[in-house]
Amino acid sequence: MSGAAWDAIFFLAVYTRLKPVNQWSLRGAYVSATLATLFWLAAGPAYAHLEIRPGLVEQGAISEVRIELPQLRPGSQPTRLEVEGAGIEILSTRPQGTVGVGSETAWSVRLRANAAPAVVPLVLRAVYADGRSVEVDERLTVVPAQAGPGFPWPGIVVGVGLALAFAGVSLYLARRKA
Repeated sequence: MSGAAWDAIFFLAVYTRLKPVNQWSLRGAYVSATLATLFWLAAGPAYAHLEIRPGLVEQGAISEVRIELPQLRPGSQPTRLEVEGAGIEILSTRPQGTVGVGSETAWSVRLRANAAPAVVPLVLRAVYADGRSVEVDERLTVVPAQAGPGFPWPGIVVGVGLALAFAGVSLYLARRKA
């Protein structure tokens, strides 16, 4: 027999046998995964969070902000939302409905930020039908107003239009000569 045949026989004899497996290490992994799953299931539902979008408003500009309130107390949803903040002028608040399963409420708030550029603390007061209210503290970031005029779109559009017209006329004249 050749050397390659002996190598194949040796490989089959040595490397294809069942080898002992340390089952204790696998049992530890299974126990850890099972306990982690049980703790995750026993933790209960995750509590909802308060969200303000967008979190940045421009100084002096009228902005539309969406506020999502979690269920702040058992029972009915709030009937009114009051927003207070230093240098923040509230123009209107109106309910937008429920979010998700129905425990969170969404509100649309029109405001004007007259405060200096900074992070401004807000007080959100959810008022319920029985007259009671729940207050929540949140923050809103006021950014400086745009210093100069915006991007010169009209000038760019006119310039591109003139360039295309010039190119079209040049192409027409070049074809007439040819």
